[in-house]
This record gives sequence, C-alpha cells and structure tokens, in this order.
Amino acid sequence: MKKKVIILFILFNIILSRPSFATFEGYRVAGDMHFPPYEYVDENGAFKGFNVDVIKAISLVSGIEFEFLPMKWEEAYNSIENGQADIIQGMKESLNRKEKFLFSDSILMNSQSIFVLDSNKDIKDKKDLRGKTIALLKEDIIYREIDSIKDTKIIEYDLLGEALDGLLDNKFDALIGNTLTINYLCNEKASIDELRIVGDALNEQKYGIAVDKDDQFLLAKLNAGLLEIQKNGMYDSLYRKWFGTPIKDTKTQNETWWKITIVVFMILISLIIIVQSINNKLKKVVEAKTEEHKVFINELRHYDKLQFMDKIISSIAHEIRNPMTSIKMYTSQIKNKIDNKVFLQAASEDIPEEIDRIDSLIEEFIEYTSPKKPIIENLNLYKELMKSIKIVKLQMEDIELKIDINKDYYIKFDSSQFKQLVLNIFLNSIDALKDIKDPLIEISADKDDEEITLLFKDNGCGMTEDNLQYIFEPFYTTKEFGNGVGMFVIKQIVDENDANILAESLGEEKGMCISLKIKEGELNEK
Repeated sequence: MKKKVIILFILFNIILSRPSFATFEGYRVAGDMHFPPYEYVDENGAFKGFNVDVIKAISLVSGIEFEFLPMKWEEAYNSIENGQADIIQGMKESLNRKEKFLFSDSILMNSQSIFVLDSNKDIKDKKDLRGKTIALLKEDIIYREIDSIKDTKIIEYDLLGEALDGLLDNKFDALIGNTLTINYLCNEKASIDELRIVGDALNEQKYGIAVDKDDQFLLAKLNAGLLEIQKNGMYDSLYRKWFGTPIKDTKTQNETWWKITIVVFMILISLIIIVQSINNKLKKVVEAKTEEHKVFINELRHYDKLQFMDKIISSIAHEIRNPMTSIKMYTSQIKNKIDNKVFLQAASEDIPEEIDRIDSLIEEFIEYTSPKKPIIENLNLYKELMKSIKIVKLQMEDIELKIDINKDYYIKFDSSQFKQLVLNIFLNSIDALKDIKDPLIEISADKDDEEITLLFKDNGCGMTEDNLQYIFEPFYTTKEFGNGVGMFVIKQIVDENDANILAESLGEEKGMCISLKIKEGELNEK
C-alpha cells in the first residue's frame, strides 16, 4: 500500500509540475570524422563507428555520460591540450605520444598488411615485392621502408578506397594499408574472397583510448568499463559488427594448422590427467558467466524501460485523471447534499469503483516496473495485449488500430516480459508513423502446429535491407535520438521465453512487420 501511495504521489507531481532540463555533466570525447570503420560522420550527419560504439558500451555498464565531438584528426589530436575534450576515443600508442597522454588497455592491435589478389601466387612475403608495383596512401608512414626495396614502383592514392578499387582492377601488384580499414572496405564492397594477406603484419602498434597524462582517475574508470564489456561479450559483438569476416591470411592459415595440431594433442593429454578438476572449475566459471550475463541483460532492460518511462507515466497519469475527476465531483458536493439519500447512495457505489480503477492502474504499473525472474505461464493473448495497449493509448493520437485476434488464444509467456515486448514494438511503430498520412497499426494472430504466430504491422517509414540485418544488434538505431537498445532487449526476452522473432521490411516508406512465434498455452480452468 505504501508503494502505491508513493507512485500515486509521483504521478500527481508529473501531472501538475512543469518539466525541468538538466545541463550535460560528463566527459567530452573527441574523434576523427573521416576514419571508417573506427569513427566517421556518415552521409546523414551521424557520428558512428567501432570506437563510438565501444564508448557507448562503456557508458552503459559504468553509468558515465559522454558527449561526442567529431572533428578533423589534427584537431582531435590537440583537443585535450586545448581544453576542448577530456578523451580521444582512438589513437595508436607510441613513445612520443606516451609523453603527452595516458593510454587505456588496448582495444585492438593496429597494423598494416600487404594485400594481393587471391589469384596472385608470386608474392608470398615482403621480400617478393622487389620489381613490383605497389600502392600506398599519400604520406604513409611506411613509404620509406617500401621505397628502399630495389626496383619497386610506388603509386600513391589520396583515399584507401580508391587504392582498393585499383587492386581489384589489377592495376598494380600489391596494396599496403591499414589492415582493419581495408578489411572493412572489402566487406562493404562484397570482395572479401577476392583478396588475401601475405607476409607478416607491418608497423604493428597498440590502439587505445587516450586521456590527459595526469588523469589517472578517468583512465581507471575507462579501463574498468572496457574490461566489463569484454567479459560480458559486448566487445566481441561490436567487433564483428564493424570488422566482419577477415580477409584470408596465408601465413596465419599455415601457422594455425600447426598450432591446432599441437594444442589438440596437449589438450587430449591434459584431459586424461585432470578431467575431474577441469569439470569442477568449468562448472563454476559457467555459473559465474551465466550470472554476469543475466545481470547485464537486466541492466539493459532497466535502461530500456527508463528510455520511454515518461511516455508510459503520462499515459497512466491521463487514465488516473478521469476517476479522480469523478471522485472530486462527489466529495465537493457532500457538504451541501449530506441529507440527500439518493446522492449518498450514488456516491457510495461510484467512488469505490473509481478507486478500484486507480488501484488497478497502479498494480499494472508496479508489475511493469518491478524487476523479477521470468515465470512462464498460460496467458490469454487478447487480454494481455489489451492491457499493454491501454498503457500507451495516449501516444496513439490519430493512429488507426486494427486488431484481428481470436479471444480464445492462449500463449506460454512471462506476463511482465510480454508487456515490455509489446510496449517496445508499439513505441517503435508510433515513432515510425510520425508525419505519415493515414497512420495504421495492424495486429493479427494465427494458430498452427501448437504455435501462435503474432503479427505487428505498420505503414510507417520502414527500413532498408542493409539496416534490417542489424536490427537486433545492441546500439544499432536509425532514429535521430534513438539508443539502439529496445530491439536488442526484445530479442533477449523472446529467447528467454522459448519463442522466435522475425523482422521484415515491407519496403522503404511502406512499413514494417514484426512476426512472433510463441508456444501455444492452455486455458486455466479452476
């Protein structure tokens, strides 16, 4: 009861108070606006890339707030010294730079490699470049080293993408450039299988986050956040997102086979001797990792709820205002109608009903906001859906809603998680329907082979096929002010409830369809 009173007090304050806006308090992060896939400003003006997502992930697990400041590299490099920024989000380590900055634990190894066409069998190492034509970027740090190779001809390019096109067109024998950048460009051009890497990595250096040389406190916080995202798997997901499938490395392939053979042999011997010890330790590690993963997913869900809590609260506040108006009408007249039996009879019947309505709304709000372990139960699909829609119907405005669902369908799902799932999908559709003429959301369901297929369709702005493949990735969003967490959380909820989800674009500017396959439930008979 005390919890309900507190929530009701908060809701009334929201109804009656004006909003306030806080100023930004956090750290300023400088980055290069022309260095894909590490960091760059795309054609829509969005600052994105591997470095940007790593900082966002650190923000999520640590609670630190960051403000991104894209700029030219020369400006970014001097931004801390000039007082423009507190952090430079990506930089190669060197002895000279260590005199000026403190570097975080390495986020990756930055190197250059020799790239040749897969059909080129003449070049196997750096020594084979003699008498060959080689492409480099202008002012490349490795120019002098390559120029010293006898009879080598060098062609310089302004952009690495242009140099890559030249190699694919067989205009020269080899290209030397940043390993991960060329790997990214090859994935973008779908030419990953046309090239291979030969020889050792060149100019290999650690690559990390830089802060002022005296700011040990900030460095410790960044390293702690970096360690956390490496432990919970977020780092690996972001690495795959931005760098994709690596180009074939001839030397690495041969070395890998030998290493695999030796490692397998040693593992087999070790397993015979210490199998029981390994099993016990492995069990503890798995339990610890599982718990860490659960905590991380719960943090994401809590974060996701907070992102649109203002919309939910405003809807509930609107619903509470109606019964409160009725109660106020009766109570304001009691003094003058204390002897009117008809009035008192009506008040005694209506006021408890209105209080029950308020109590029901608060119960639903508590159920949505209170964290708890998922409990799979048999739910009436139509009733649970309508409960969720009631929370966001104030946001619907002029959107037409069509529902075609058999009221006898039951599903197996956690009630609170189903509500969060529906709210996420609805709020995404509402955002997509802004500025759409005759906005429409359609919900339908069919039963087939002990499964219920639940469809959510809208006629909003839709997504391109390129964007659609990343829809369930963390921090991926096409919204101007989106956080990229909602659809990731939906995927986690669906997996926990042994269901399946599919996102399909009906065409750009034609809308989206979200399809859920959920196990059929049973009628709860008393």
